[in-house]
Amino acid sequence: MANIRNRIEKWFESYAHFICRHRIKTIIITLLITAVFVSQIPKIQLDTSTEGFLHDDDPALLAYNSFRDQFGRDEVIIIAVKPPNIFTQASLKKLSALHAALEENVPYIEDITSLINARNTRGEADELIVEDLLEHRPQNDAEMAIFKNRVLTNPIYENLLISKDGSFSTIIIKTHSHSMAPQDTDVLEGFEKDEAPDSQTAARPTAKPSYLTDAENSQVVNAVRGIVAEYTSSDFQIDIAGSPVVTDFLKRSMMHDMRKFMGLAIGMVAVLLFIMFRRISGIFLPLIIVILSLLSTLGIMSITGTAIKLPTQILPSFLLAVGVGTAVHILAIFFHHYREHGHKEENYHYRYHSHVEQAAEVQLQKSRIQGRRCRDQTLPLYQVEGPRQESSKEDPKKY
Repeated sequence: MANIRNRIEKWFESYAHFICRHRIKTIIITLLITAVFVSQIPKIQLDTSTEGFLHDDDPALLAYNSFRDQFGRDEVIIIAVKPPNIFTQASLKKLSALHAALEENVPYIEDITSLINARNTRGEADELIVEDLLEHRPQNDAEMAIFKNRVLTNPIYENLLISKDGSFSTIIIKTHSHSMAPQDTDVLEGFEKDEAPDSQTAARPTAKPSYLTDAENSQVVNAVRGIVAEYTSSDFQIDIAGSPVVTDFLKRSMMHDMRKFMGLAIGMVAVLLFIMFRRISGIFLPLIIVILSLLSTLGIMSITGTAIKLPTQILPSFLLAVGVGTAVHILAIFFHHYREHGHKEENYHYRYHSHVEQAAEVQLQKSRIQGRRCRDQTLPLYQVEGPRQESSKEDPKKY
């Protein structure tokens, strides 16, 4: 055990001397490697969806993906429109314009439904009539009253396209389940002639298309927000809701909170470092180490395709705490020895050497404390077995 410890200490000593002799090269190489990682940060993925909490092979997620493959996406965007009276010519005209703008300008739409394109199925005498609800737009108050009664008495529309009291209407947007990004799949797969597949085709795995990405979901929500802002007015109030909107909001909030709390944390750490070291190098050296480590970590996550999710948003704060703690520990040893001796290279050697020794000493102290605890816990067992050894010194004639 002592031999292994000595080897580790020798390695740290030689490592410290090597860095000291080649400090400029070391800094340049470190900055170049960090720059490579930082260049990949713009490609990092964000995943604030509910599925991001589960592993890729989780049974619940696999079942949900099978459902989406068969029935499509079950998440919709709901746009609530509340004019003073929805059953007027002006309100229906503006609702129709909003519906058309959403249908034309929002990407990845699979279906959009409102009173403008709703189907109306009714029976008259012995006939079943299926037509568009607004196939014949009301032209006067009498026709508008008939239209209003038809909408409010239809249970299919109630609390779906129109509120029960008729105070507001909704537009429901359903997006595509799968991503529209280029895929390594053949769109004509399955339509070829019945030919015997060759060995290469049979051995080639079938690539499944990916689901709608977080970036594509944000494009949908941003497009909806932009169009809604154009049509919103004091007499035509519009609100949007739905799980895609919530997911986009969580992503925006997560990024805002990460930037905010990282700035506050770095500021507080800088103040504490100044109080501790009372010198500029004691402030900037730990922070530079932490920031470079954080940027490199984000770059590696981007390279490996690891997305930032809600559970991993604590990563920057975690790296800040761990990195600053280690840097403070090493700098404290360095500055203490530097005040006494003043030789930098010797201090580098002493810093790493002391770091290993103190780590070993801490581990030894922990082992001693644990041994005392175990001994204290076993004392009652000996006390229960019988009288202590001192009791055996009594006069043997008594027996």
